[in-house]
Amino acid sequence: MKKIRLKSTKSLLIAVIISGLCACSEDERGYSGDVDLSLLCLKQAQMVWTGSAANISMKVQPTANADTIINLNLALYQNRIAKEDVSTDLVVNKDSLATLIAAATPGNLYEKAQLLPDSYYELSSNKLAMNSGEKEGKTVSLTIHKNKLLGDDIVKRNGIFVLPLKIKNSTSYKINDKVNAVMLIFRFADFDETKPDPFEPEEYKNDMKLVWSDEFNNTGAPDANYWNFENGFLRNEELQWYKGENAECRGGALVITGKKERVVNPKYVPGSSNWKTNREYAEYTSTSMTTYGKFDFQYGRLEVRAKIPTGKGAWPAIWTLGNWNDWPSCGEIDVLEYYLVGNEPHIFANTAWGTNQAWSAKWNTVKTKFSDFVARDADWAKKYHIWRMDWDDNEINLYVDDVLYNSTKQSQTQNGSIGNYTWPFKQKHYILLNLAIGANGGTPDDSVFPLKYEVDYVRVYQKIDK
Repeated sequence: MKKIRLKSTKSLLIAVIISGLCACSEDERGYSGDVDLSLLCLKQAQMVWTGSAANISMKVQPTANADTIINLNLALYQNRIAKEDVSTDLVVNKDSLATLIAAATPGNLYEKAQLLPDSYYELSSNKLAMNSGEKEGKTVSLTIHKNKLLGDDIVKRNGIFVLPLKIKNSTSYKINDKVNAVMLIFRFADFDETKPDPFEPEEYKNDMKLVWSDEFNNTGAPDANYWNFENGFLRNEELQWYKGENAECRGGALVITGKKERVVNPKYVPGSSNWKTNREYAEYTSTSMTTYGKFDFQYGRLEVRAKIPTGKGAWPAIWTLGNWNDWPSCGEIDVLEYYLVGNEPHIFANTAWGTNQAWSAKWNTVKTKFSDFVARDADWAKKYHIWRMDWDDNEINLYVDDVLYNSTKQSQTQNGSIGNYTWPFKQKHYILLNLAIGANGGTPDDSVFPLKYEVDYVRVYQKIDK
């Protein structure tokens, strides 16, 4: 597996959104309204919070994987000297965040929010205390495990993590219910979804470990230790001639280029009825690359971040095949296909397996109009997206940007007689990346060439043996 380095310096925005008013004296802050300034509150609660702005922001530089310690100054505070000791619990207020997420509208701050996982941070204490004779208690510190936070995919897709903290269960003084909570927001503020991911892959995801990846960080041809390159006319009466020269690594990504160019078909036979030999020339070229014989896997997670071409004629794909039998009894998993149905482009997530008839497949197909993606994001085609397969002994689930599009039960996928009633998805598969032209992609629009299919990375995770 390649060692991945940080490709560029970015920063993580940490915004502290404050709920309520500051419990300071009126001559210090000038606050007015129905607020009892003698009650306990959090020192940093400085304004009535509407959920629309932050009043404190900090930046954590991801130049190393060391933890980041943030002194939050979440101290108990009142405008009078305490006459007795007091303490409160400092708790994660999940309900308040859930309410905000449920109410979020498109474009709202909380549309892409998730609760910050417990394993990503530590508080120095879950108690706040103030002694008799004081107006302010001790602060707490928040330790952020930066390698986990910056490595999470939600951050890289401009989603946010939120840590809502609240004081409750006072031992003496009453808590001001308008000034008792803070919202700590963590997001990668300037991550560019149109560019390759600059960060190292996570070594672990939940109970899975990264077992193989290509980050395409080299310059020039893709690594021949990882990939084979198919050649010529291959499948589906497509128009392109496949060759390895149309694939190049640059700028942290693999770029497969579909070109309008004529090449000689060395297998041309005048008068042949075979589509692979009856054409003297190919008018287009592209690349199809596979891990056959170099890497295969059974079960786990396949994750590919890619930006696909959507011009007419393009048929990009991310898929797997079994390595032990003829198609379709070997099994096919289409993590991504993009092509026309009628004259309208769709994105597909499919599985296929064998039947009782040679070269005839049983399909579980889910197609979604490309216009549905564009309706949600007009710039969708300009951005990288994460195409994912989660595969185990029970089912195969296919996702785009964490949205489930297709689920196939293993129990439904037994081959027919041609495949000797075997199970094609209970065996190893290898990975294919290709950009076809024509056929299901439709008649090419030559004005959109060259076509660019960009792949940021290919990663495979598998469960850790316990």
